[in-house]
Amino acid sequence: MSADTNRSKMDLEALFDNLAEADEHASPEDLLAEARAEGQNTEQIASNVKKTLLDAVRSFEQRKLHAARTIYRTRSTELRCRRFVLPATAVERRKLLMDASTSNQRVAKVTARFRDLKGISDEDVQSALEDLMELGAFDDTAEQSNDGN
Repeated sequence: MSADTNRSKMDLEALFDNLAEADEHASPEDLLAEARAEGQNTEQIASNVKKTLLDAVRSFEQRKLHAARTIYRTRSTELRCRRFVLPATAVERRKLLMDASTSNQRVAKVTARFRDLKGISDEDVQSALEDLMELGAFDDTAEQSNDGN
């Protein structure tokens, strides 16, 4: 019986090969006429094929964008979880910001809008210090931990 099964399988494979070869060599007009004769919506088939191909091209072209978005989300999450140790009092925070702006030219450029730091609130000073720490303007000794404490 296995000989009959193998023979049937071989016949079926030969049939499929012949059908594939016939379709391969058929003219587009013949294939279109055959599909219409079978009642298939050739416009819908063409639209689906076009959409599938465009989706594949778009996905391929946007692979770097998707990778960059993933990296951005990861880094954003890490930055939100970082906590920095700031001086306890408003006076100490102002002094730290002022010292940093006089000793580090990059910090001075960022804080230039504050001038002498007299006209800004403690919340603004604290926010500026946190932003500068996130940007790496201070050494890593100011960073407390990455565990949310």
